[in-house]
Amino acid sequence: MVNGGLSVSGLQHVGRLRGEITLSQLLVRSFREEGRKATQSLVLYTQDEWKSKEGQLSQFPGDEGKKYVGRRLIDVPDPKGCHKNWVDHYWTDFGGVLDRFTPDIRIVTTTEAYKNPAMQAVVRDLVSRPGEVRVLVNKYRERHPYPKGWLPFEAFCEACGKIGAKTVALRGDTAEYECPKCGGKGTSSVEKGKLNWRLEWAALWKVYQVDIEPFGKDHATPGGSRDSCKEVCETLLRTRAPMGIPYEWVGQADHGKDLGDMGSSVFIGFSPRQWIEIGDPEVLRYVYCFNPVQRRVLLDLTRVDGMHDTYDRAEQLHFADEREGDEDDQARSYALAQLTPAPEEAPFQLSYRHASFLAQISPEEDRLDWCLRRMRDTGLLDQDLTDWERARVARRLGQSRLWVEKYVPENKVVLLESLTPEVEKALDDNDRAALRAYLDRAAKAEWTEESIKDSMVSLTKVGKLPVDTSRFFRDLYLVLLGKERGPRAAPFLAVLEKDWVLRRLREATD
Repeated sequence: MVNGGLSVSGLQHVGRLRGEITLSQLLVRSFREEGRKATQSLVLYTQDEWKSKEGQLSQFPGDEGKKYVGRRLIDVPDPKGCHKNWVDHYWTDFGGVLDRFTPDIRIVTTTEAYKNPAMQAVVRDLVSRPGEVRVLVNKYRERHPYPKGWLPFEAFCEACGKIGAKTVALRGDTAEYECPKCGGKGTSSVEKGKLNWRLEWAALWKVYQVDIEPFGKDHATPGGSRDSCKEVCETLLRTRAPMGIPYEWVGQADHGKDLGDMGSSVFIGFSPRQWIEIGDPEVLRYVYCFNPVQRRVLLDLTRVDGMHDTYDRAEQLHFADEREGDEDDQARSYALAQLTPAPEEAPFQLSYRHASFLAQISPEEDRLDWCLRRMRDTGLLDQDLTDWERARVARRLGQSRLWVEKYVPENKVVLLESLTPEVEKALDDNDRAALRAYLDRAAKAEWTEESIKDSMVSLTKVGKLPVDTSRFFRDLYLVLLGKERGPRAAPFLAVLEKDWVLRRLREATD
């Protein structure tokens, strides 16, 4: 059993796909390839107390969230009003698309776990040995040790509906408690409460017979939480603790600026559902497959085109006859990232960046066929596509179009239908001379991104233009788009019809 654990304390971000999902799935797949029986499971911590962190409170209007402080996560209402509760709302954008990132995963919540007779038996066993349990747990709580008389179970208070009431006795499946939050006393079912978290983690390992469990680096400190739970498991529960694999966090950036590590309750990051709107799951899985688990990964939604370029390169290497350096690792990571068998031959690739331009200049109706025709006309496509290849091209067109709209609106392009008086007025004799010089080079160039780039570099790098480089590109964008800035010139021009570009340049320079 390879298990992962997630607290549904807020945003279920893609960073949580790294260890608990992707690494676990790769381990299970490897075991199965060796003929071993292996399963992947995931525990959702839903019985935990809602801590009312700033990010959590901000999900509710005004001060409404403050009245839910101390409730179990499963009991906090959905702040948006579209789901049954907090857990259902924030799990949807992760769990609702999880099958796109890993197949055949068993999911259990801690709310369900405490209904399990085996879990309740562990609770009764630990509560029956309070002195032994207290001594071990206090080894890791030197600043705030539990006093004599403490029982290692946090009861549910029926009076105020909050978790964490002091258990004074446990009789069968019923806990007698005193609630420090409301002063109430009473009894509640064991299945509504929870063990102290150190004991709970170890108990879940035992109950669900976990053999391997990846965990975030925060638990890996020597003498920290993972070590304490390992000792609980082996000393108090008298069973073998699972092998642990610590992994580094995943961070988020915006236009290259590091925003910090993704976090659930602080609501930093983006969800798997957000990702699959703009990219295939395999592209993100590749990032996690290629990077060592000890290395921090930084994801930037404004640079998704670059992520796809890296993935496409790995795909090319997968089918290559010769490789060097770390290219074997790239090719292997590509193969691991696939959830279905890779094609037998190298498939056609439409770069994400090209797709984003084509998607913007193409008509809504019959967009795929229009783009395929344009790609043939401009030399990007010179083969018949399989159904699988057509489907991938169609996805990239849709994904990249949405990517521009949501995350990089500065990359939006609308071709100028005809030169306007404003554009003509903005061009002086030197500007026209520069465009005329480029027109001669462009006319001779093969209409590919690399050739177009070379035709520009041959002018801009040797000082053969009557204007500086930035002015030249400003002029180019003006006559094509009617504005002074635009996307990277070479890949953009490569998706346009060559004759159209040449006609526009002639028109601008006459």
